[in-house]
Amino acid sequence: MRSDRIICLANSYKHDHRCVAGISLDTKKWVRLIGKQVPGCLTRKEASYRDGKEVALLDVFEAELDKECGSNCHPEDVYITGKSWRFVRSYDEISDSQLLAACIDDEPVDLEGYRDRIEICRFETKPARCSLGLNIPGDLFWWIREEKGKRKNRALFRLGRIGRIRYDLPVTDPATLNMLNLLPAGLYPDGLICGNKPTRTLITVSLSELFEGYHYKLVAGVIHLPV
Repeated sequence: MRSDRIICLANSYKHDHRCVAGISLDTKKWVRLIGKQVPGCLTRKEASYRDGKEVALLDVFEAELDKECGSNCHPEDVYITGKSWRFVRSYDEISDSQLLAACIDDEPVDLEGYRDRIEICRFETKPARCSLGLNIPGDLFWWIREEKGKRKNRALFRLGRIGRIRYDLPVTDPATLNMLNLLPAGLYPDGLICGNKPTRTLITVSLSELFEGYHYKLVAGVIHLPV
């Protein structure tokens, strides 16, 4: 059991609950926080401060961690004790950008290929190198479409210094989904979503747990930094 200070880089939908992940300021490594009420995720109450406010992207918060519970597909997972989290500060000072820059993956290591999913057999004998990554997406568009009466929101972007692979991934970041839900179906450049203001967009890409034979790649956090 230990206390840790974490920069929140994802607080995304996971079924009816939440998936919170970020970089530990103590270890400089990724952690994904897991509650003990619902397997594999956090309830909204567990993902909130004592006053009921949910942890937000770029919040630095203090959490009490229990034992690690990583798996072959999610090596970063760790249980929380259930003690309320404490807000420390917003990670938005000039000096903070240096650590964020150091955490950015130049290559999409966590994505392991160009598809939007990974087969179950990939991690049966060999664990994933990582299941979370912070990336700078190139040529980013938001694709809103209707399929069989259901609305789907996806991010289209390129990653990698060599090859510039085009990805097409579902979005699970609540704040971004709230913005996209105000728009009709269509394809929108990231600049329009940002109000055409000069910004630097970072995305946290996460690998899902097993679902119908696959681990899906998700855009779990979207961060717009002023430039």
